[in-house]
Amino acid sequence: MVAGLTVASGGRGAERIGDLLALQGRCKRDPEGYENELLLQLRHFDACLSIFLLQPMTAGSNNSAASDPAAAKELADMAMFLAHMTPLYPQHLGKFPMQLLQLLKSHGATIQPTLRRQLTQALVLLRNRKMISLIDALPVFMDLQLGGDRALRKLSYSHVVQDIRRLNIKNKNDPVNKPLQNILFNSLQDEDENKSKRALAVLAELNRRKVWVDERTSNAICNACFHKSSRIMISALRYLLGYDQAVEEEDEDESSDDEDDGKKPGIPAVSKEEIYKAHKKGTNSSKKKKQAKLERVMRSLAKQQRNKSREMDHGSHAPLQHVHDPQNFAEKLFRRLQGCTERFEIKLMMMQVISRAVGLHKLILLNFYPYLQRYIQPHQRDVTQLLAAAVQSCHDDVPPDAVESMIRQLVNQFVHDRARPEVMAVGLNVVREICMRIPLIMTKELLTDLALYKKSREKAVSAAARSIISVYRQVFPALLDKKDRGRGADLAVKPKAFGEKVVAEGISGIELLADGESGNDDDEDNEDDEENNDDQASDDEPVESGEEEGSDVGEDEEMDHDVEAGDSDDAGSSGMEGLEDDSDMEEEEEEEEEDDDDELEKSSKGLRKRKMDCEANQTQEGDAPPVSSQKRQKIKSSEAEEPASTSQSLRQLKKMYASKVEQKAAIEVVSRDGDGILSNEDFQRIRELQAKRAAKAAMAEHGLSKAGKFRQEIAVKLDKHGNLNEKRVNPAHLEARIRKRQEKEERQASVRAGREDRPLFGARTAMKQKKTGGTSNKQKEKSKGMPLAAKRAIIKRTNNRKKMGRRTAEKQFRGKKAWK
Repeated sequence: MVAGLTVASGGRGAERIGDLLALQGRCKRDPEGYENELLLQLRHFDACLSIFLLQPMTAGSNNSAASDPAAAKELADMAMFLAHMTPLYPQHLGKFPMQLLQLLKSHGATIQPTLRRQLTQALVLLRNRKMISLIDALPVFMDLQLGGDRALRKLSYSHVVQDIRRLNIKNKNDPVNKPLQNILFNSLQDEDENKSKRALAVLAELNRRKVWVDERTSNAICNACFHKSSRIMISALRYLLGYDQAVEEEDEDESSDDEDDGKKPGIPAVSKEEIYKAHKKGTNSSKKKKQAKLERVMRSLAKQQRNKSREMDHGSHAPLQHVHDPQNFAEKLFRRLQGCTERFEIKLMMMQVISRAVGLHKLILLNFYPYLQRYIQPHQRDVTQLLAAAVQSCHDDVPPDAVESMIRQLVNQFVHDRARPEVMAVGLNVVREICMRIPLIMTKELLTDLALYKKSREKAVSAAARSIISVYRQVFPALLDKKDRGRGADLAVKPKAFGEKVVAEGISGIELLADGESGNDDDEDNEDDEENNDDQASDDEPVESGEEEGSDVGEDEEMDHDVEAGDSDDAGSSGMEGLEDDSDMEEEEEEEEEDDDDELEKSSKGLRKRKMDCEANQTQEGDAPPVSSQKRQKIKSSEAEEPASTSQSLRQLKKMYASKVEQKAAIEVVSRDGDGILSNEDFQRIRELQAKRAAKAAMAEHGLSKAGKFRQEIAVKLDKHGNLNEKRVNPAHLEARIRKRQEKEERQASVRAGREDRPLFGARTAMKQKKTGGTSNKQKEKSKGMPLAAKRAIIKRTNNRKKMGRRTAEKQFRGKKAWK
């Protein structure tokens, strides 16, 4: 045995080595001096291995060497010892790695579990020392995962993932990655279910860790949805659905880590003035509120910048994003769904993956919407996930006629008076999400019916109905009733026609660069001054070429324009912010709007009637009607023919003129050198100005600054770039947010939780009295004697205050019976 070996090294006295670990340490310290001992151990290992290979197939018998625990332990110890010595003696142990690899490959399924695990550890050690190629070892590691040994399966799996990650830690090692991918792809297409499952697990883990995010890996994972085995298909579907959710959770974890560390995200766009106002101006309670709002703004802006930088650096790594033929993928998976006999959960996963692919790549799969329509019922299990899939599958390239029957089914089943408030809120929220993607699907009659639910007693239902109104205030205000459009609605705004594409002209944000270079950096003070002076300057500025003479319009129309301009300053559509407002406040605003409209109509009719009477008197006296009255009559007749063009106020025309100027500025490229070619510094400046603009809009949204020109952007948070389908629709966001009444114990628990980080309550004077170290300079100044002029002023103020008190007391009405 090894423990009884006695060896003699040249020139040394006899020394008994009773342990392989001691010999291993001596060989590492003096490789040349212990070379003979190594050769002796190598011959002993060859002898033990030959004995083991004589009876490989009778490993279950009691007389075999493989079933002997002592022999198996001796062979495993010798293998581990030689694995440690291979880097020191490559000339003697060059064939040992391939010998060990061949042993596990041929007899890995028949040897004892303990021996197989220790031989695998020796192979892992050789691979870590780079004594064997991963291309040769990967098939063996994949085969070792097929056994029933859980510890061995975990060891092989973790080593494969970590080894491939180390190969690509600095840069992508394509010469090694492609052969490894071919091995895993072949294993994934194998008919053996266990082998395919292990290959899919390795590919999914490498893709999740951003090691293999190329198109080959993504397509291999997506093609696993068509595997013959349902278990492989379910695993692939589950990974495709959980990828976006995992990315969202990572973003939340990053933001929560920043909060836990106490680090505020550095947003250079937030000015120091806003930070100073939040910390220094106002009372203690108002400062706390402003500080909390400022933190929310900074967190949201930091998240936006983080997502934008991640997309610019790496783009999206979702496997569905890199499918070679997404249309074919969706059609094949839909055919399999139609003939699927699995349980409902599997069908739901397939529907979600199909809808995600349709929305992400804007595919046309018209048969998918009638298939979803069968499941749109309130009593359907997991109905919110089904509705989220229906929302994801809608985009602007889908014909509105294909989705019309589905949305009719949705409204008929969910939105009616006998439905529960939760059901109605879910239905209205889904209608809103679909209309944000396909605005042309809504009809005037249906929108009028849905808008009536804004007066519902249930807050969730009224908020959902108001959100639909706020969407169409920005997308298609002409489709709404007059009372729902809001003040200053632009009836010329319409959604794109079906099939219409917007061609980008120029560079986005170039007008900000021009404003920044000219000094007009969208300062809030300038915006307020412009808004206050709009009414004064409206008469002096030429609006159109055909209206050079301002007196031709008439006094009555000028007054109407002035009233409309004054209203548009203070008006702002509720939009998506209305979800958080009280329904009573919104109803009062609408009643005030209706009263204002009625008063305006009455006043304008009265003015017109008085002017017509004056003109009639002039004509009866024999005087010819003035030229201005003739032009006024022509304007009135043209106003009856074309109300949309002539009923616009001067403020709206100025906005149209400003938008045209911005379009021209966007086309004309401005650069620092003046040559029309933007440099990297120019693009960096554009990004900074865009971040500053977004910060100002966010500050105005949270009430930290005046809205100004950002009022319309705050009202409705619609994605103007058409990126709604890039993100996953969370089913929880479609549910109704109805707060149930809490029990007394729950309320007390929430109160105690809110008191944990709160400072002790006490008067400020009492807190100051606890101060040690003498009085402060501020307290000493208070104790100083005032000068004579100051004392006289204080006495005069107190006397005046007493006089005013006596006057008001004499005039105060005390009722029918006065009391003493």
